[in-house]
Amino acid sequence: MSGRIIVSSASDAGDDGPFDSAVSDAGRVTVSAAGQVRITLAAHPAVLGTFPRYKIEAVECLPGSADALLGTDDENLGGYVRAMPFCGS
Repeated sequence: MSGRIIVSSASDAGDDGPFDSAVSDAGRVTVSAAGQVRITLAAHPAVLGTFPRYKIEAVECLPGSADALLGTDDENLGGYVRAMPFCGS
């Protein structure tokens, strides 16, 4: 497990769009040997990808893989699931 915090952000003008999204590396979660959890947020999150015309609302890293599943909810335009190599160290 990498501890990376990967987030999506979206622009949503209404049920018919237009939509635009980005997926970013926003920080990291670490656990010390004593079990103390620390969250470190990036001062300037790194954009991993941009997705014009899609409203990404879900990001899930697949166990044992570098791939993330990205789920969209494009309202009246439908929805999609797409894999992108955003996970890992």
